[in-house]
Amino acid sequence: MNTLKLFLGSAIALSTLSFNAVASPTPDAPHIYVKGQATLTTMPDYVKVSVGITEVNKDLIAAKNKADITMAKAIKLVKTLGVKDTDINAGQINIHRDTQYNRQTGQQEFIGFKITRTLTVKLTDISKYPTLLQSLVNNGINQINNTQFLASNYNELHKKAQKMAIQDAKKAAKELSDDFDVSLKGLYNASLSPLNVQTQPYMRAKEMVMADSAPGNYVPDAYHSGEIKVTASSYAIYYIE
Repeated sequence: MNTLKLFLGSAIALSTLSFNAVASPTPDAPHIYVKGQATLTTMPDYVKVSVGITEVNKDLIAAKNKADITMAKAIKLVKTLGVKDTDINAGQINIHRDTQYNRQTGQQEFIGFKITRTLTVKLTDISKYPTLLQSLVNNGINQINNTQFLASNYNELHKKAQKMAIQDAKKAAKELSDDFDVSLKGLYNASLSPLNVQTQPYMRAKEMVMADSAPGNYVPDAYHSGEIKVTASSYAIYYIE
């Protein structure tokens, strides 16, 4: 069974200092400042790969033709691996003059025209990632620019993490008020980003495991891509009495 780990942490601090309510996000009354945090971890279910071909030749047409031929082979190759046309981007091309400084003459010498073409591919079958890279290199690709292992349900998980962070902040406020034998009077301020206050909270941590939350087409042994962490935080100030 696939698993998704949830790490909860909250940072809490007690403050009874007085502040001007207009100039500060803290009230001019006894209050507590809490932070809730949630981190969901899941496994990637697709990978974005950016590769390229660079050719240098004093004959501009020859350099471009060679780069284009290599790119055409690469596009054909990724299609044989099941990549859709909509997941292939090979429209970028750069051309510039390449020079090298000659120490003997003290001048820049023309090396040739440098042609660079880039191919970006979204591969939804992560198990084919090693084959994809090796096949591209075997067919003339000479640059591996960037690789990103991603999860298609990232936005959904982030929303879930935000809600969990809010709940964690509420629990932190309740625990802190109970520890100091005071009562919560209500929420004064809340935000998903840090509040501009002087108090530095400290952290507590819990761990909980949730089942069946990884993407449905997760490949457990795919290139050791590792986990993806989705983190959210919540900050709140409560009145106390």
